[in-house]
Amino acid sequence: MKIHVNDAELYLDIQGSQRRVAGTRLDTRPTIVVLHGGPGFDQGYLRPGLDPLSEDAQLVFVDLRGQGNSSRVALATCTLEQMADDVAALCSQLGLDRPIVFGHSAGGFVALHLALRHPGLASGLILCDTAPTLAPVPDDAPPPGLEQRAPADVVDVAHALFSGDFSAQRIDAFRELVMPYYAAPGHEDVPGRIMPLSLITADVVAHFFAELAPHYDVRDRLRSIDIPTLVLVGQLDWVCPPAYSRVLAEQIPSSRLAVIEAAGHFPFSEEPERFRAACAPFLAETT
Repeated sequence: MKIHVNDAELYLDIQGSQRRVAGTRLDTRPTIVVLHGGPGFDQGYLRPGLDPLSEDAQLVFVDLRGQGNSSRVALATCTLEQMADDVAALCSQLGLDRPIVFGHSAGGFVALHLALRHPGLASGLILCDTAPTLAPVPDDAPPPGLEQRAPADVVDVAHALFSGDFSAQRIDAFRELVMPYYAAPGHEDVPGRIMPLSLITADVVAHFFAELAPHYDVRDRLRSIDIPTLVLVGQLDWVCPPAYSRVLAEQIPSSRLAVIEAAGHFPFSEEPERFRAACAPFLAETT
């Protein structure tokens, strides 16, 4: 379905009921608003790994403005702040009362802005393989990077894209050659199974890396986030390395860190049982 918020139509899909029969009563379960990464992807790649959480919660998957099946808008409006404001407006229109907000990768950037700009809206955050800045942070034990894991021709494809070549041909090559290395060794097949489920909106990707990424940094505001926060990260994620998650967990007062061994950037699909085990107690405690 699509919901009109601000100057955009956002596509959303809902997995699982909010209320569930438990004997002779109806139990109300938490609602999780799920925000995808990129920016420039959509909810599709998250579905195989996160849909099973519908056993524990209702999931509201959102395609952020200008991406996926949401309406196209002026690129200048595709800021992290505006995306956060859109999600706040969406929650209001849907009547979601203090949902948990899950953000993966750049979806975590949006989730952090939502918590900062709309305090009191969410009851908790799940920040998965994300970062409070894209500037380097101290890291005594970084995971092996792309240069250590991939052949030189694959590294060249990645460097060309991150240097500004967002042509359709380059994006196709990136998806085919580079994305397998977003997963940890032994899980290289995972991106090939989940990423075809998502559309890639190249102009939004290009706009983010050219205009927004150099200025993204919320480290000095993290201590003002006063809601329970679960910080999840794959131990072998070189895209948003664990050092970033440690900064989040150290600076957000009511937070806990869960490092998922043998996982890279997609722990929900690489190590689904460990991922769900990390989420379950947080969901049970957070309303």
